[in-house]
Amino acid sequence: MSSVRPTGTSSPFRPAPFFDHGLFLLHLNRGKEELRKAQYEQARKEFDEAKRLRPHDPEVLLNLSITLFHLGHYPEAEFLTRELLVAHENAVPLLFNLSLILFKSGREDEAREPLERVLALAPAHRKAHLTLGLICQRGGDHDRALRHFRMAGAELKDGAEGDDSVSRMARQAAAMPAPPPGGAAPSPKPEPADAMAASGRPLTSSGNWVRPLSGSFRKRVDSSPSMTPPAPVGPFTPKPGGFLSASTAAGLRVRRGVVVGRSGLPVLEADTRLDEPLGPMLVKASGDGTLLLADQGRIPYVRALAREFLSVEPSRLLAFEESLTYREDPAFEFRKRIMTPFLKLFGTGAIALSVVGEPAKFDVEWGQPFTLAARAVVAYGGELMPELLEDSDPIAGLGAGPVVRFVGAGFILADAR
Repeated sequence: MSSVRPTGTSSPFRPAPFFDHGLFLLHLNRGKEELRKAQYEQARKEFDEAKRLRPHDPEVLLNLSITLFHLGHYPEAEFLTRELLVAHENAVPLLFNLSLILFKSGREDEAREPLERVLALAPAHRKAHLTLGLICQRGGDHDRALRHFRMAGAELKDGAEGDDSVSRMARQAAAMPAPPPGGAAPSPKPEPADAMAASGRPLTSSGNWVRPLSGSFRKRVDSSPSMTPPAPVGPFTPKPGGFLSASTAAGLRVRRGVVVGRSGLPVLEADTRLDEPLGPMLVKASGDGTLLLADQGRIPYVRALAREFLSVEPSRLLAFEESLTYREDPAFEFRKRIMTPFLKLFGTGAIALSVVGEPAKFDVEWGQPFTLAARAVVAYGGELMPELLEDSDPIAGLGAGPVVRFVGAGFILADAR
């Protein structure tokens, strides 16, 4: 497959001296503002100027590729996106944007590979499920298409919690009696630059990427004095010794019992949004300061959500950003109430969990239920319905204690607690 190199800018190339950084930022910010207003031609001119000054700046390349996508210049958008993927091959927003470019170009078979990589890295990525569902629908695989539309939110009712443009497009696509003709199907928009921050890989104008928690963090952070902790994710910065630093500037919700220190002037107040038993467990933290969090015998694990649902076992929670909405998970209405209800979160923001080691991730498919000892469950996401089996399951009789069966499609985070 050949890639088409962009045609270049309207201005002749001339080297940019290092002191042009202010001019570079001026064009970059102007371009982002024009892109936000959907003034794509003007945005392209500004990004072209910024690219002339910083030819390999990732933030410029991403914004320019999105602008070219909206202008219908798919070969040029593809070239820029692939250039970014050379150095950042597992960046979910970039992989999704590439798949969307290929899909809109009519190269649906080629679009499958990056979409499958997206879903391997982020199983609850609703835009990816929607796009793959459209491809399956056009190929005549209606059952698989419907499963992907469900994961995209097709079964959400109009105006229900979590309903948005993606779920509306999924409902529209699911209602189509036959594969739509080329170009007539609804399709999502590319992932913007701020999706990189939500994914844990924010772009910076210096050309550096902030990496999320990696495989190097699979051992306890205090297992080696020389171990370098992972980079910050949102307000959270893992520290040696199993500690987590959490800035309260943008607002947090913190579990009682995990705050072991503070700096500055953070304000701590009771959270009154939820009733017992979850309500008394949470504390609202705000103001100019930083909290030091720790859960004895465990380490922090930070995960960024991008308009996703995640249900968390409360004793595994450290804190989460105020930008996330939360409530008691309605699925946990167990008969004997032997387990504290899970806390269900939704939105875009970071959440810090307390784990023994980096949790395992188990994917669950429709028709293939997954059964697990309740004590091993850290959190779950996607379209999963938990059912408490208690003593009726042989695993419980073997000493595992309460057992939960998950039915649907999604993922489970678990560790050997």
